[in-house]
Amino acid sequence: MFFQVPDNKIKLRIRNIPKMDVQGELLMKKVVIIGGGIIGLSSAYYLKKAGMDVTIIEKGELGKACSQGNQGWVCPALHEPVPAPGLMTESFKMLLQKDSPLYIKPTAMPQLSSWLSQFMKFCNERDFKAGEAALLTLSQSTLSLFDSLQHEGIKFELHRKGILFAFLSQENLQKKFKRFEEVARVFGHEQPVLKNSEEIQEIEPSLSTSVQGGILLTEQYHVRPESLAQGIINKLKEMGVNLYVNTEVVDLEREDDRIVSIKTKSESIKSDYFLLAAGAWSGTLAKKMSYTLPLTGGKGYSITIQNPSTKINRPLYLGDLKTGITPFNEALRMGGTMELSGINTTLDRKRIQGIRSAVSKYLKEDIKGDKEDVWVGMRPMTPDGLPVLGKVPKLNNMYIATGHGMVGVAMAPATGKILSELIVSGATEFKIAPFAPSRFGEGAKLYS
Repeated sequence: MFFQVPDNKIKLRIRNIPKMDVQGELLMKKVVIIGGGIIGLSSAYYLKKAGMDVTIIEKGELGKACSQGNQGWVCPALHEPVPAPGLMTESFKMLLQKDSPLYIKPTAMPQLSSWLSQFMKFCNERDFKAGEAALLTLSQSTLSLFDSLQHEGIKFELHRKGILFAFLSQENLQKKFKRFEEVARVFGHEQPVLKNSEEIQEIEPSLSTSVQGGILLTEQYHVRPESLAQGIINKLKEMGVNLYVNTEVVDLEREDDRIVSIKTKSESIKSDYFLLAAGAWSGTLAKKMSYTLPLTGGKGYSITIQNPSTKINRPLYLGDLKTGITPFNEALRMGGTMELSGINTTLDRKRIQGIRSAVSKYLKEDIKGDKEDVWVGMRPMTPDGLPVLGKVPKLNNMYIATGHGMVGVAMAPATGKILSELIVSGATEFKIAPFAPSRFGEGAKLYS
């Protein structure tokens, strides 16, 4: 007796047969990652661990863009969206001042007007709380993921010394302490410890007597971002990941609901899956695939001092002026400012001086050293202050991971794990609905 099998069932069974080479051996699924920053590197690591054939294509050098001058704080309890209640109304004049922690360059406002109009809509209590909850939930596994990277043989500079929040104002201190208490109670993050001015001096003798008090979180980490990137790069080389540097993706080829290849200036590269992780520069290629995303660059500055004269025991968050100091092995980094002026890496010396001025208000003496390196980089920013993680709408094999703002280094392992799980199995254990690429809707527009 014979049974007739419908044609569509036959096709389905054929599509599900694993690919094999001419010798009949299984072929690994291919993934091309566009962007070799900390997000692309981390994603490549988890994808390769999952058995994928991974290629990274970077237009510059691997790990040398946004994350290179980052403070390196792995402090999940601190994560919150940039758009905050009252930011664009009560403080708008401050935002136009060059020494402001968040500075909007007046000449760039016409270029940024559409992005800023969306950003302003998220500067309210409801959206801030929703975004904060999404970030704090996602970051619950952050510390354990960094532990795992070390245990798995990735070598990088990591410190488990906690972080100290210092304040010149008692009002600002109490406000931040209440926020950390709520974060601990609701999301299970570390319980904060309040310190008075005398206790602050004992913990960090370098702090000035002008500091009224602080908050100590003892369980937080910090890393040297350059060493983290290099450690992952070294591991990827051991694992056999294909690494293209100084290679820009200029176009992509699409057939129906799939991307079939990407094009550089010299070749075309086919793949089963693609991941766009090009940071603030993701917009150009997103536009080529008819994917609309409001994205701009938030310019960050930092100063790295070699063999500093001042001893700092742990990262210091200077809470009133939103500036930070991070100690590394034989070095120290100051930074924390953000400038909205479009995508460019032009260095404004007044912003650097603003960092120095802010730090001087908290310390007994200025920090000096053998050498100083000034850095500027572009953080990818969305209007709601949340990253974009997941499948690109209307495309079955194109994924995106960008928009991490100031927390790209801290969120890199979680992001890499999420994208690996999505690409390999179509699902993830993390709660990522708030970060859906489709959330800005059909009317969104690209910015640069």
